[in-house]
Formats: sequence, structure tokens, C-alpha cells
Amino acid sequence: MKHLIKSTLLTGVVALAASMASAQDEALPQTLFTNVHVFDGVNEARIENASVLVEGNLIKEISTDGIDAPNATMIDGGGRTLMPGMHDQHVHLLVFNPLSDGLRQNITPFHLGGVATIRSERILMNGFTTVRDLGGPAKSIARIIDTGMFPGPRIYSSEAFITQTSGHADFRKLNDRHPTLSGQGPSHWVDTDMSFIADGPEQIRMAVRENLRRGATQIKVMVSGGVTSEFDPLHSLQYQADEIQMAVKTAEQWGTYVTCHVFTEQAIRNCIDNGAKTVEHIPFLTKEAAEIMVEKQIMFATAVAPVYSVTTEQAEAFYTPASFAKWKSVRDAAANMIEVIQTTPGMIDLYTLGTDLINNWDQTLEQDKKMNDEFKYLHEAKFKPFDILRMATSNGARMNRLTGLNNPYQDGPLGVVEKGAYADLLLVDGNPLEDILLLADPDPNLKVIMKDGVIYKNTLD
Repeated sequence: MKHLIKSTLLTGVVALAASMASAQDEALPQTLFTNVHVFDGVNEARIENASVLVEGNLIKEISTDGIDAPNATMIDGGGRTLMPGMHDQHVHLLVFNPLSDGLRQNITPFHLGGVATIRSERILMNGFTTVRDLGGPAKSIARIIDTGMFPGPRIYSSEAFITQTSGHADFRKLNDRHPTLSGQGPSHWVDTDMSFIADGPEQIRMAVRENLRRGATQIKVMVSGGVTSEFDPLHSLQYQADEIQMAVKTAEQWGTYVTCHVFTEQAIRNCIDNGAKTVEHIPFLTKEAAEIMVEKQIMFATAVAPVYSVTTEQAEAFYTPASFAKWKSVRDAAANMIEVIQTTPGMIDLYTLGTDLINNWDQTLEQDKKMNDEFKYLHEAKFKPFDILRMATSNGARMNRLTGLNNPYQDGPLGVVEKGAYADLLLVDGNPLEDILLLADPDPNLKVIMKDGVIYKNTLD
């Protein structure tokens, strides 16, 4: 009997030891940032002389009293600023210039996917740990990144643009057949994967459902003319009330929202009066439209850099005469748009940073460095550094929460430094609350880039 008891106890001890060893083996990796001043994405005052503990892919603890984590990888911030990873709320990972000629005639979808995947790493190195893709089959890139196969940001994908015939995302050349009117269906992969030409509520309902089937987290529709498209003047109103309402109703049945490409005041009203939750560009914004946006809490991204990052001479050489005329009118209107945003109470709370750069595919890694020019132009427009930082962090994350249960990142909040948030973090060599231009030059100034608890850049040594 004594032998049996001893044997049973010994077996229990061995089992307990094995269980403890297994638990240690399965312990989540930890990273401890010490000696940092934390901008949390929400408050203007930094948390001074703090430590931040990351466990797995989440922030476990923030303290000004020190944190005991003997098994953690230690990063001494040296008095630098630790802030949330940034959000770019208007990108097109798979769209390149020239749209009609180059995209349709000279690039295959396989080529496009390869370039977009490589491009994603450059965007992450710019400090953007999250992007919202507003047109193009970006869900395929998101899957590659989210499985850890290649570095890049989190992606909220709209999948294919939804455009009316002769709308801003009707990328056909003049003699290309219409996919419906011809009775022969789409003639090109761009019309089945990049952009859906949909007219009338029934076609729009089908297009929205197809995008949702492919993994879209939100829906993008074109509701006014644009600069680069050939057959739609800026003043054109695209889609009628019943068509926009159908897009909104179908998206809401899936628990998500519609955003609209809009330029004019009439287009803004057409969009938000019929249920859209966010708008893009808004260069011809008026005070009246801004006040309605605040009343209805309509969030937006403007994309200032594409307007100001090129000279008039460069734009004239690059665009067709028709597109150049449209570009110039948008540039001339931009200063008034900024003034309206700055003088309308509540607008800055709805403002998110978006860059909307459409590059040449073979130059995109160099041209994507211009994403961070947005900080320079917002600074020159006299926005406060704190407001610019909110646009690039917590405001963008708040917009993405409109996706509801379609949000692919449900483990914690993004765009903030707080307990339980995703560990998407940047260590900045300086204080961007005092010098926002630090973020305009990310290569030397972002010393550490962490996304999902994984360090992708560390140049402290």
C-alpha cells in the first residue's frame, strides 16, 4: 500500500512538473519598452517616463513605476516617444498609373499582386501599420500579410470599386465594349476584379454582395467625377438616391458601411443624405456641407499630398489636358477646403489621414515615400501637431470600427496605446507633438516599428 501511495504521488509530481514546463513553453513572448514618453493617440499630454509591456500581440501593461518582466526582450527608449502605429485611410495598393492604358493593357493581375505585396513592406516602413484600401482586390494581399508570409500593414479592403457607366472608376477606353449593354459580359479582368460597372439598384445590390463575398470590410462607391478618369467631368453627379440607398441597405445588412468618392457639395449631400457613413476627398467642401457632416458625424479623408506634392508644370506634363484642367481646379479649391475644416467646430474630430497616391508601378517603392509628405502639407496648413497625430491614429481607428463584426482585427483596439490594445507601436526619435515633421521623414526618425507584437524595424543599436 505504501509503495502504491508513493508511486501515485511520484506520478502526480511528474505530471505537475510536466504541466508547468509545458505552460512555460507556451508562454507568450514579451517585449518591454522602458524610458519612453507615451503619446496614447487620444490625449495631448504624453505619459512621461513610462514603461510599456507587450505580451504576444497585445499591450499588457503601461506604468510609470516600472514593470517587472524578467523574461521580456528589453528595449530602452532613451527618452523617445512611443506612439500608436499610424493609419492611412485612403490607399490603393493595386492601382497604378496610367489607369486606362497601363492598368488595362500593360499589367496582368499576377504582376499587380506581386508589386502590391512588395509595396506593402515600404508602407509599413513609413510607419503605417494599418491602411484602408478604397478600390482594388486588396483582400488577397491582406491574407498574405496576416498569415505572416510577408511584412505589411493591416488592410481594411473595399475590394472592387463600384461605379456607374461613365463614372470615376469606369476604366474602359473609348472603344471598349460595355459589359452589360453589349450582352457579352466583361471583356477584361479589370471589369471583374478591379471595378464593377453597376447601374440601377439591382446591379448595385449584386455588386455590393459580390464584394462582401470576397471579404470587403466596407463598400466604396463613386458619387462624383474625378481627376484621372477620362469620361466624367468633376461637376457630374454620379448615382441617384435609390442606387446609393441600395448600396447602403445591402452593406448594412452585412453590418458595415458605405463610403463615397465625392468632390462637390452636391455630391457630398447626395452621399450622406442617402445613408453613407464616410466621404473621401471633398475638395469643394462648403461651410454648409461641413456643418451637416458634423451634425451627422460623417468621417472623412481628404488626401492633400496628391494635390500639393507635384508642381503645376509636373502635373501638366503628367496628365491629359482634360485631367490637368480638373487637377488644377481641385488644387485651387484645396485652400478653401482646409479653411472650412479648420473653422467648423467638430470637423477635426472627424478628419482622418489619407494619402491616395497612385504611382507608376515600376517606381512605386520610391514614390510611396511621399505618403509621409501628408504631414508636411498639414503642418504648412497650420493644423496643430496633436490634431494631425489624432488624424493618423485614433481617428482612423474609430473610422475602421464602423465595419462592426466585419472588422478582421477583433482582439483589441487599434490606434491607441492602452492596456489590451494591439501592439502596433512606433518609437519616434523626438517628440512629434512638438515637431510633426519628424513623421515626414520616417527612415531616420522611426527607430522601432512594431506591428501585432512583432518588431519589423529596430535601429537603436
